[in-house]
Amino acid sequence: MSALAIRNVHKRFGDTTVLEDINLEVDEGDFLILVGPSGCGKSTLLNMLAGLEPLTEGEILLNGQRINDRSPRDRNIAMVFQFYALYPNMSVRRNIRFGLQMRKVPRAQQAEIVRNVARILQIEPLLDRKPAQLSGGQRQRVAIGRALARDPALFLFDEPLSNLDAKLRVEMRTEIKLLHQRLGTAMVYVTHDQIEAMTLGNRIAVMNEGRIQQLGSPQDIYDNPVNRYVAGFIGSPAMNFIPCDLVGENGALSLSLSGAGGPAHLPLPEALRARLGAQNKTRVVLGVRPEHVTPAGPSHDSAVDCTVRVVEPTGPDTYVFTQVNEVEVIARCTPGQAPAPEETLALNFDLSRAVFFDPDSDARLA
Repeated sequence: MSALAIRNVHKRFGDTTVLEDINLEVDEGDFLILVGPSGCGKSTLLNMLAGLEPLTEGEILLNGQRINDRSPRDRNIAMVFQFYALYPNMSVRRNIRFGLQMRKVPRAQQAEIVRNVARILQIEPLLDRKPAQLSGGQRQRVAIGRALARDPALFLFDEPLSNLDAKLRVEMRTEIKLLHQRLGTAMVYVTHDQIEAMTLGNRIAVMNEGRIQQLGSPQDIYDNPVNRYVAGFIGSPAMNFIPCDLVGENGALSLSLSGAGGPAHLPLPEALRARLGAQNKTRVVLGVRPEHVTPAGPSHDSAVDCTVRVVEPTGPDTYVFTQVNEVEVIARCTPGQAPAPEETLALNFDLSRAVFFDPDSDARLA
């Protein structure tokens, strides 16, 4: 039995549809990430799970029990908000304990729960401080501790790291992942940050305009996006999209790519030739990630000569910005391979790792 089942859920505000036909199942121990741009409906879905927003249609089941009409306090779900939502006049200890008091948990048990939570989150020295005396990361730990004290059947996280600086976000990401590994409780986590999505969850639901575009493991979504939207949203730097022609040469298909040195025809791998040839397309969009566009070796049969426009060193990698078929393309190279702006660089495209999209519908072709 799934820990959480979302079946045929719709949400409308008047004539505006915010969520349409959402179907998801979260197994015990799953860490599901809801990722998408602002306004795609992911936070609305989380609020519906928590009982803060009613459904228009559909049902939500927690451990097999329908919870649509239950109040938030009766759902056995704990939520961690973006803005901490701590009581400023209470100490850390009282913030964690407050929900236990409301549920009439015996005082001795409250104290034991607070001690265990503080130990897990390593906030024992902070128990007698007020929220104003804490850093952003410490406040978020306390917010997580308050949720943890409930020992819920499901944790919900609504962009909990968005107010932290970059270094602290990385640290808290690790903390949350370690917490999930220790507890093994199902979690649903909302973010618009695709790096958080890739690093935290074991399953990702990519959302756009109130619909789930793709559901799968982080690596599967990264390697096998179902459409151009998913391909462009997941990955940093983003996937390159290059409109290009398919050219028949000697009974085989090649891609026509043009850089500073004029057009080059890159032969397609056999599997791709069969799939694209069967669809009778003459114009496609090539999708290839920056790590699969690299400087060509000294002896190369099929490479594209390009003029370097911008060079961005990041430490372990250097990204080179150029143009192919009159659109911007990002290539990755090592610092030792980095060219200078305005130099000509021969680029190799690893077409065995490429994907292809319909230029009209953006659907995946191969």
